[in-house]
Amino acid sequence: MNDSFSPYESAIKSISKSFSRSPVREAVLTRLLMHLGSNLGVHFDAALKEHGLNYTTWTSLVVLYSQPEGRMLPSELATYILTSRTHCSRIADELDKKGFVKRIAGTADRREVHLQLTSKGTAFVEEHHPARRKQYRDLWSAFSAEEMSQFEGLLRKLLQQLDG
Repeated sequence: MNDSFSPYESAIKSISKSFSRSPVREAVLTRLLMHLGSNLGVHFDAALKEHGLNYTTWTSLVVLYSQPEGRMLPSELATYILTSRTHCSRIADELDKKGFVKRIAGTADRREVHLQLTSKGTAFVEEHHPARRKQYRDLWSAFSAEEMSQFEGLLRKLLQQLDG
């Protein structure tokens, strides 16, 4: 295998010689998933860079778009995008500066602040969503429907272990 992961895999196998009963396969699979996640981020970020966004900020816009009235609490958004509230606040600041979201006071409790997708944010999602869908289709085009189902099942099984 000659790819971006090969050097790391060689290191894992080399280190395993120094330790008896090293879980080489488990280490390779774990690191391969982490490596893949990083590469996926780079892949998807590249297409969004021209708009001053990354995959996390794009995902935030899409999550807001999916909500009734395009609105939710920052803490809810943080849960959806798997980030801290602090990082979500930075994302909200960035999207606010671009005019994609605004902060509005809650109707029941004015101390509560919601993130609201603006008309500019809505238009941006609607304009760029087809290109993001094409990226997904292109990425997975080498896999059959059966392979994707198997892979999804295996990933969900691993996630269940982590969520345990």
